[in-house]
Amino acid sequence: MPQNRSKGERLRAILQKPYVRIPLILLILLYSGFAVVLIFVAISSLYVLGTLVGISTLQLLTSGISAGSAVSSAIAAILIWRGNVQVRNRVLIDRVLGPSYSEIRRARELLESWRAEANEIAVSTPFLKQVPSDWLYYTLDEDLRNELDSFKGIIAKLVGQRDLCRNVASGILIKAASTEFEVQKISTVYLWRSHSWVEGQIHGESGSMPIWQLIADSSPLQAPSGYYVHLLQTVDFDGQHQFSLSLLSQNKERINTDKFGKFWELARKMASQDMTITGFRLLLDQGIAESSRLEKQFDSRIKRLR
Repeated sequence: MPQNRSKGERLRAILQKPYVRIPLILLILLYSGFAVVLIFVAISSLYVLGTLVGISTLQLLTSGISAGSAVSSAIAAILIWRGNVQVRNRVLIDRVLGPSYSEIRRARELLESWRAEANEIAVSTPFLKQVPSDWLYYTLDEDLRNELDSFKGIIAKLVGQRDLCRNVASGILIKAASTEFEVQKISTVYLWRSHSWVEGQIHGESGSMPIWQLIADSSPLQAPSGYYVHLLQTVDFDGQHQFSLSLLSQNKERINTDKFGKFWELARKMASQDMTITGFRLLLDQGIAESSRLEKQFDSRIKRLR
């Protein structure tokens, strides 16, 4: 504190000296006069400009400047708004539209493989089930949300009816084989697939009942590349061989086509008369059509928002 007081006293003593105070006052007066001159020059210039171009023109000029400033502000506001909208659209695509599109497309591909290739691969929609927990989901229009709910319902019904249809189709295959091949107490009807085989062989490399082929009404003789459906076999409840029917020769030529054709046509006829299987087929066709429509709709929205 004494040091600060001594500095203040020294400064005051310096300012009180005549040869310092007088030049300082003159400098302040000089700067004040210079500011007054600048104000006078600005007023004079504005007056001269108004005299030369006319007051109305000057007012028009100032109005134009004001309008330009307003337009610039509006453009800036529009650009900021568009930027915010683009960011929100990207978030909507990343969190709702994009994943929904992917899941719907995958479901369509699997349902089509059920129909065309008899590939019984599980179909589910986990994302569509949980996406309503995201508030962005409710920025979609209500009609689209209702369509998604309907699609989820179709998938759930298909999954729920699948096991029932399998049981019904298995019974139909056994009944058709018993009728056409005159074999009783059949437990299983196998179609065997192999890469190679020999005459008189009663089994193959992999075998299964053509249950899903009957449900989906697709060809039972399809096989992975390099493999061939070459044998039909029935087995009793003790797992013992009962009857076999060769479908291909060792040269991979079709044989016994009439006998197998009668069996399969009888099974198809019985399946077409069963309400469980026909209802499942209609629901499968509806699921494929609905997923295809929704896929196109989501793809269009995503492209429009990008």
